[in-house]
Amino acid sequence: MRYLVASGLSATQLPKGCHLVADGEAISFEQPWSFGAPLIAQVDDGADLTALKAKPKVSAFLVDGIAPPGAGEAFAIGAHRMRDSEAFKPYIARVADVSKAFGCRYIARGGTVTPLAGSFVPDRAVLMEFPRADEVAAFYFSESYAPLLRIRLKATEPRFVLVARAGALPERTRGVIADGLGKL
Repeated sequence: MRYLVASGLSATQLPKGCHLVADGEAISFEQPWSFGAPLIAQVDDGADLTALKAKPKVSAFLVDGIAPPGAGEAFAIGAHRMRDSEAFKPYIARVADVSKAFGCRYIARGGTVTPLAGSFVPDRAVLMEFPRADEVAAFYFSESYAPLLRIRLKATEPRFVLVARAGALPERTRGVIADGLGKL
C-alpha cells in the first residue's frame, strides 16, 4: 500500500489507480509548504504515475502506507529532511504514544519515500489521520508534545501540514493554530 502526496495537482488530474483521500484546505505549521495546496491519495499497485513528471508545477512523492484511511476529517503530513538522525531517535520512540491521546491514527509512518516530481523530497514522511482538525492543533500545541517538537525542529528541516479531508478548515481551528504559532 502506498500514498501519493502531491501539490499543484487537482483531484481531477489524479492518474488512474489513485484514489483521493484528502484535498481540503491546508495550513502549514512549520516551514512554508511552498509547493501549493497538498492532496493525499491512496495508490493502487500498478498505477502509472509517470505522467506526474511531465506536469511542470507538480511536486509529488510516494510514501509506503501501513493502514488504509478511515473516516477521519483531518490529516497531518509530517515530512522532513534529516539534520541529525541520532538526535531524532527519542522523537521516533515517543511520538506515537503522545499523538494517540489526540485520536491520531497513522496511515503511513517512516516508510520509503519515493520522489516523483518537483524539488522537495523528504527523507522521512508520515501521514496521520485525526477525527477532526481540532485534534491536530491540540496535539501540535500540547504540553505533552512540546519536548518532542523541540527535538523535531532541531534534528530536522521540518514540514508539518494540516489537510482537511474536504472543504474548509473550521474557523476555530485556524484561530487556535494562529495563536499557537504566535507563541512558539
